[in-house]
Amino acid sequence: MRFLVIGGSGFLGSHIIEALRARRVDYKQPISIAVYDIVKPLPEETIDAVTYYVGDIVNEAKLTEVMKEFQPNLVFHTASPLHGLPPAVYYRVNVEGTRTVFSSCRAASVKNVIYTSSMGVIWTGAELDGVSEDQVSIPKHGYDAYHHTKAAAELISLDENGVDGMRVVVLRPCGIFGERDKQMFWRMAEVLEKGQQNVQIGSNTSLVDYAYVGNVAHAHVLAADKLLTEPDTVTGQVFFITNGTPMTHWNFARMVFKALGDDGTKKVVVIPRSIAMVMAVIAEIWAKITGQQTTFTRFSIASVTNVQWFNIEKARKILNYEPQVSLEEGVQRTAQWWKKSGATQHKAQEKKNV
Repeated sequence: MRFLVIGGSGFLGSHIIEALRARRVDYKQPISIAVYDIVKPLPEETIDAVTYYVGDIVNEAKLTEVMKEFQPNLVFHTASPLHGLPPAVYYRVNVEGTRTVFSSCRAASVKNVIYTSSMGVIWTGAELDGVSEDQVSIPKHGYDAYHHTKAAAELISLDENGVDGMRVVVLRPCGIFGERDKQMFWRMAEVLEKGQQNVQIGSNTSLVDYAYVGNVAHAHVLAADKLLTEPDTVTGQVFFITNGTPMTHWNFARMVFKALGDDGTKKVVVIPRSIAMVMAVIAEIWAKITGQQTTFTRFSIASVTNVQWFNIEKARKILNYEPQVSLEEGVQRTAQWWKKSGATQHKAQEKKNV
């Protein structure tokens, strides 16, 4: 059994590798894992017995060479840039990169691909109250460049299903957090460091889904198992993946702040959603004028104030998916990682950005 994880030096990809290694005994045969990524992981995050190939996802010649050399039974395509980058980056990696992945798979006779999409591909700003996969569709225009290009990549992946024997499964996880998280947890830690943990936007009544990264990785491995052993049950299918326990955004955030050391004594300051939206418009205009990036956007306001939880019965029924780690335990694990090494990595990254 040979697995290639494209984007395996990153957050989710590295956890998929760990999940595969944890399942070695279940495969009842040797397994080999390789990574194809634009960079190698940090030395302390390198996983033993994994082969690391460094290359650009749009370099078809290099990626094809790697696939022909490694000969994977299945490819996990998890590569995607971080949020807050110029739109051109997302089009290059998510759209052109996904086309390249399937071209290389075809050239190397690889037939099984799992594409990591996002809940955000169906996001329009409307509230999503326990919807299932068949109750929503991808809008013509995505909410922002990141989600628009992720949606385009998902459609490319599904269009490849069945072509020349290609078998594709798409997973749509919600907001992911966990060890080695360089997005959600970093932003929450920054909020706490700035003493802004008492600022609440909206009424804190809307349920939102979150997912611990280990659970999302577990879902990927289950999908791989099905694709390799019972392909007819999953081929061409899309699955929502969450922790299955939605909670309000600010309750989740305060759970994170507490795990990071907040004593919860600061008085909560509530900014009404309507006022926050006006502030976000101003922030977006200013960012456009100055050429800078801002995380205070209409999308970010909507994402913390709208109802956004999803029905995962399809994943439970077909993939036999059940979250293994609760949100509470996941937050504690992530906080421990943050205190041990995450905060240091964050400060090093800040120095590079100066």
